[in-house]
Amino acid sequence: MPGVDQISVASGAGFSGMSIVAAVGRPYGEFYGVTNATDDQGRTIVDSETGLPLLTSEAQYLGSYNPKYQASMGTNIRYKNWSLNALFDMKHGGKFFSRTKSIMAFNGTSAETGGQRFDAIFPNSVYLDADGNSVVNNSVTYNKVEYYPYLAPGVNVIDGSFVKLRTLAVTYQFTKEQLGNSPFGGLSIGLYGNNLFLWTPKENQFADPEINSAGAGNAQGFDFTAQPSVRNYGINVKVTF
Repeated sequence: MPGVDQISVASGAGFSGMSIVAAVGRPYGEFYGVTNATDDQGRTIVDSETGLPLLTSEAQYLGSYNPKYQASMGTNIRYKNWSLNALFDMKHGGKFFSRTKSIMAFNGTSAETGGQRFDAIFPNSVYLDADGNSVVNNSVTYNKVEYYPYLAPGVNVIDGSFVKLRTLAVTYQFTKEQLGNSPFGGLSIGLYGNNLFLWTPKENQFADPEINSAGAGNAQGFDFTAQPSVRNYGINVKVTF
């Protein structure tokens, strides 16, 4: 198991400043890392004096890069001279490590760092009493500037689910009557776009989970400020004589 301030995915190659290990007997693609401590109900445990989340004493299992399932759905609709083509891709489940999330938290530019930045109560948090029992936190506050620049690695492992409108195209096919005495045997004109829209879970407001900074190698599920998929538009003109 990786130690403090490490994050790993079973097997694969490493990045500078990170440890990638092979977890013996575990499936490929699993993440382990130090993260915020939680009680048996999944509530974040905070320090009873500072209000800051406590960290786990050792690396925890954080999920797998591998999704529960992937799917695509497409359609081709024709009406008179018009045709509409659309393709949606989706991935449900799976995790990825987002360095973009970490950097935005450090700079204070992510949405989660906004709002009440001082004397705030950590959401869904508890603190432990003298007997180690969880007490719902309604009073112990923290300052976001003392927390977000120093996120534990595991906090930056987030849901990699997405739905993407991969392709959308609208085409008009001219009839022979419309072409009349033109030199064209056939003519169609269309508009198309790729990667037009991306829907992600609420916890991922940071990166396109489909993009991997390590490319197509063994180390998958790492966003080190990777550039998102390119959105492009174009015009199709097809002519026959």
